[in-house]
Amino acid sequence: MSDDEETVRVVANVPKSVKEAAKEKLEYGGLSREIEETLQRIAFGEELNQRSRLERQKSDLKETLREKRERRRELDAEIENIEQRVAGINEKMSNLTTREDKYEAKLEALEQRLRVEGSRLDPKHPAIQEAAGTGGVDPADVVATLKERNPDVPSYAFQDALRDRETWDGLPESVAVLPVDDRESLE
Repeated sequence: MSDDEETVRVVANVPKSVKEAAKEKLEYGGLSREIEETLQRIAFGEELNQRSRLERQKSDLKETLREKRERRRELDAEIENIEQRVAGINEKMSNLTTREDKYEAKLEALEQRLRVEGSRLDPKHPAIQEAAGTGGVDPADVVATLKERNPDVPSYAFQDALRDRETWDGLPESVAVLPVDDRESLE
C-alpha cells in the first residue's frame, strides 16, 4: 500500500460491549490501528504487517526524539541565561570587593597620616573627600570610622586646625603602629 493510494472506510458490526472493552485496552486511535493491521496482515501477509508496525514505531520514536531535542534546546537556553546572570553577579561582587578593598586601603593610608604623620583629618580634608568618594559614603562617615578605629587619637585631631589651639603631631612611634584591635580609648 502506498501513501498516495485512495483509502476507503470499513464498517464492521460488533456488539457495543466488545468495542468498548477493546477501546479501554488500547491507547487513543489504537482500535483503528489494530483493524488496519489486521486487514493488512490478511491481505499481504505477516511480514508486511510487521513492517508497518516497525515503521510506526520508528515514526513514534522520531517524534519523541524531536520533542526531547526541542526540550533540550529550551533547557540549554535557560541554562545559558542563568549562567549569564551568575557571571553578572560575580562581576558586580568583584567590583564591590574591589571598591571595598580600595576604600579599606584609603582608610589605612588616612590612619598612617593621622597616627604617624600627625595630620588633622576633618570632613573637608581632600583626602577624606577622596576616601568618601571611593567608598561611596559621606565624608563625615569616613571621619566617624576613623574615630572608631582610632580611639587613642584625641577628637581634636579630627577637626580643622584653624579653629583649635591644640597641636597635633601624631602619636608616639611605639603607639602609632598598633593594630586596630589593640588601640585603647583616651577617655
